[in-house]
Amino acid sequence: MRACFITTKTNEVLGHVRAWEFVFGPAVHVEFNHEGIRNDHLLIEAAQAAKPDVIFYIGATNGSGNPRPETHQELRKIAPCINLCSDAADRPWHHVLNGYARLHCFDLQVAIDGAADAPVDFTTLTPVDLRPFQIGEKKDIRFGFSGSVGRWNGRSEIVKALEWFGGLTVRHRESGDTYPDHVRFLLRCRVLLNVSLTGSGQRHHIKGRVLEAAWANCVLLESEGSPIGNWFPSDCYLTYRNPMEAAAIAANLDEASIENLSRRLREEVEERFHPKIIYTEMLKRVMGSTRGAI
Repeated sequence: MRACFITTKTNEVLGHVRAWEFVFGPAVHVEFNHEGIRNDHLLIEAAQAAKPDVIFYIGATNGSGNPRPETHQELRKIAPCINLCSDAADRPWHHVLNGYARLHCFDLQVAIDGAADAPVDFTTLTPVDLRPFQIGEKKDIRFGFSGSVGRWNGRSEIVKALEWFGGLTVRHRESGDTYPDHVRFLLRCRVLLNVSLTGSGQRHHIKGRVLEAAWANCVLLESEGSPIGNWFPSDCYLTYRNPMEAAAIAANLDEASIENLSRRLREEVEERFHPKIIYTEMLKRVMGSTRGAI
C-alpha cells in the first residue's frame, strides 16, 4: 500500500506519517509552507511521481501557501484523497471543512481528535508511531507533562500553576527536540497531565497525548469537560476540575490505583486504537475492505 502525505511543516504532522510507516512501510512525504508562497504545481508533480494508492492531506485553517481547491480536485484524479484534521472540534475549522466538502476536495474527511460534531465523514483518534515506545525507562517521575505550553491561555495557566505549586515536572518543547525525546520523558512518568482544550481554547477534544499516555503505561489525568467519556470507560482515566484538584489527585494515588488505571487505558487503546486499526478504517471507507493490501 503506497501512500503519499502532503502536509504543512508543523510539528505534529510528522507523527501521523511515522504512524503510517510503522504499519504499512515507507511513505512519500511532501511538505509545503502554508504561510509562504503557494507551490501547488510541485505538490501535483510530487504526487504523480509517487504513484500512490492513497493520498493523505494535513493542512492549516488558512495561509497564503495553502493549496487551492482546484489542486485538491486534481490530486483526487491521482488517488483517493483523505483529509486528516487534528483540531476538528475547534469552530474555526468548521467553515474550512464545510468548504472542502462543498467543493469536493476529498474522498474522505477525518477528525482524529474525537470531535463529535465536526463536519467530517469519519471521527476517530490519533494514530501513534509505537516504535519510540519500545524501550525501557525507569518510572522516576511522579507527575509529568511534555509539550508546548504556548502563550498565556487556559492550557498554560493550568500547566504553569501545577509546575509552580503542584509537583508537576514539565518538559518544555525546545528547538532540536525529537519525538523519541518526548516519548522517553513520557515513559518515565507515572501520572501524565493532559489539558484537553483545542487550539483556540474554546472547546475540548481528545489529544494525541491521551493515546501516548496509554502506550507509555501512564495514568491519564484529563481535564473536566473533555469528551473522553465518549471514547473510554471510566476506569481508564481520572479527571480534574482545576490545578489544585489535579495536584491532590496526583499526590494521593496509591500504587494499586496507578497500576489499574494505566493497565486499563493501555488495554483499551491496544484493542481499539492501534495505528493499524485507525488507518485501516480510513482505507476501508475510501477503497473498500476487499483490497489485499488492507
